[in-house]
Amino acid sequence: MQQLEIWDLTCTEADSPLLFPNPRKAEKLRSLADAMTLAIAAKKNPPIAQLNPTRRRAGIADSMYQEGVRLERIQSWLYAMADRAERGDLPRILDGINAKTQLEVLASMSKDSWSNQDIEGVFSSTDRYAQWVKKLKSAGIHTPKQCLRAIAALKQLCDFSNCSPEETAAQEIAQLKREAVWQGIPDYFPTPRHLIEQMLSLAALEPKMRVLEPSAGSGSICEYLRAADIEPDCFEVSPTLRSLLKRQGFNSIGDDFMQATPQPIYHRVIMNPPFSLGNDIYHIQQAFKWLIPGGRLLGITSCCYTYGTRQKYQQFRRWLRHLQATEFDNPPGSFLQSERRTNVNTRMLVIDKPRNSA
Repeated sequence: MQQLEIWDLTCTEADSPLLFPNPRKAEKLRSLADAMTLAIAAKKNPPIAQLNPTRRRAGIADSMYQEGVRLERIQSWLYAMADRAERGDLPRILDGINAKTQLEVLASMSKDSWSNQDIEGVFSSTDRYAQWVKKLKSAGIHTPKQCLRAIAALKQLCDFSNCSPEETAAQEIAQLKREAVWQGIPDYFPTPRHLIEQMLSLAALEPKMRVLEPSAGSGSICEYLRAADIEPDCFEVSPTLRSLLKRQGFNSIGDDFMQATPQPIYHRVIMNPPFSLGNDIYHIQQAFKWLIPGGRLLGITSCCYTYGTRQKYQQFRRWLRHLQATEFDNPPGSFLQSERRTNVNTRMLVIDKPRNSA
């Protein structure tokens, strides 16, 4: 027997719209949708996702996020039904729906993995799906055919499968970024937004400037530069993150920035280098070599160099003084606002390369 595709169904005459407005129903549906907003936000941004990542925590956070996506779909259905009820053209097959739990059942049965036979099995079940059937019948949906028509009508109200290529790509990239955080990639702590905004305000960017991001991560800084109509060049040592940069269309010119031969062709270098083992100071000094004379470097570092007694820290302090660099502390706990949190306090460096440099 040929299987009928749920989304290919067309509404029958029984599913034709009601021809009178129902403002009271619209108000109730909209109220149900509004009440879901906080729960959706909590699911899509769970506190566990801010903890140091482990495989178990990553799994829990991803499950919670997917639950948030599911609730968001139900909320969209409620809003769409409210609009149609207010206009007076809500499909008749949906007129009996007055509770979020009824839509939750339909959402579960609308998954691609569900066949017509699966839906028929729900209505023939005497125990496993008894509560589902009870909720559907309370919405006036008594048979598998009515269930299929209700799902088709919801699909017509809000077609989630008909996303634009841009929307689909954005969803995929967001998921890849979450997965990157949960993988616990060494030294990967995405730059918080407020620090990026501060760096760009200090960068004095101009059109057609060439900009380098030598430790680009998943592209947090690159995204802001793109919004400023500048397409940066970038390095990233992690294959996972480098693939994510390319997925977003950023110009990845290499992997290990520290092994690359400096080419002084950039007007600006904007960076959040790795902090572990004091490597940030080496990255800052190496990045400085890529600036043209008169260029400017903006970088985030740990505070270790300010008080460290080892020779490398003393040398770095002398180097900053020689260049008359601007240094200041970032607000305490700034990286607690990162997608991957750390309580390391940081500093901001602004270093201009003398115009008479060779």
